[in-house]
Amino acid sequence: MIETYSQPSPRSVATGLPISMKVFMYLLTVFLIAQMIASALFAVYLHRRLDKIEDEKNLYEDFVFMKRIQRCNKGEGSLSFLNCEEIRSQFEGFIKDIMPNKKETKKETSFEMQKGDQNPQIAAHVISEPSSKAAPVLQWAEKGYYTMSNNLVTLKNGRELTIKRRGFYFVYTQVTFCSHREPSSQAAFIASLCLRSTSGSERILLRAANSHSSSKPCGQQSIHLGGVFELQAGASVFVNVTDPSQVSHGTGFTSFGLLKL
Repeated sequence: MIETYSQPSPRSVATGLPISMKVFMYLLTVFLIAQMIASALFAVYLHRRLDKIEDEKNLYEDFVFMKRIQRCNKGEGSLSFLNCEEIRSQFEGFIKDIMPNKKETKKETSFEMQKGDQNPQIAAHVISEPSSKAAPVLQWAEKGYYTMSNNLVTLKNGRELTIKRRGFYFVYTQVTFCSHREPSSQAAFIASLCLRSTSGSERILLRAANSHSSSKPCGQQSIHLGGVFELQAGASVFVNVTDPSQVSHGTGFTSFGLLKL
């Protein structure tokens, strides 16, 4: 009798995860990602909330401190456990921390004012007026278009502009005169811008001449002088002409002035 032996057929091996396992892993991944996002958002919210609570706490402490000061000023400190002396000392210390900044601001303001005082604007402008004296130095009116910026420049004796601060000045003058004279007179009309120093000496800064015309009636002519000069404190400038009787007086005809640069 021949016995036959049959080997069992091999079991099939699964080549992949079951569908249920795949779904579970997908849901787990989505849950973890969502939890991470939610944790990050909650951390941001918690941080902002803590900052807000801290600000509210500081405001509340300031409010309580001010209420304590108010109660101490009203004399209610003796009726409670408030230490008014300590509270007052804290408040005075807070005020002292603020006051130096105000002092520095005042110092800066005063420094700017002093700086402006060290270099003030100095200017003057005057117009001529007839003089009863037959002097060659022109007379200037203290009215009309009379301009003096401050007390650092003055009109001395109605004839000279005197400065009280050293510096560079632009000095100018316009002299208008009658150009008609007798034919026998050939002398030119001369206008001079002069300086009188503190020692009393005089010298000419600028000079110009213009010949007369024989036309009738009298024709008006003008001489203009101007320049920049370094003047000492106490010095004076004035205008000298050869014949003051020929000078034309009136608005815009003859003027004199200076300006500190």
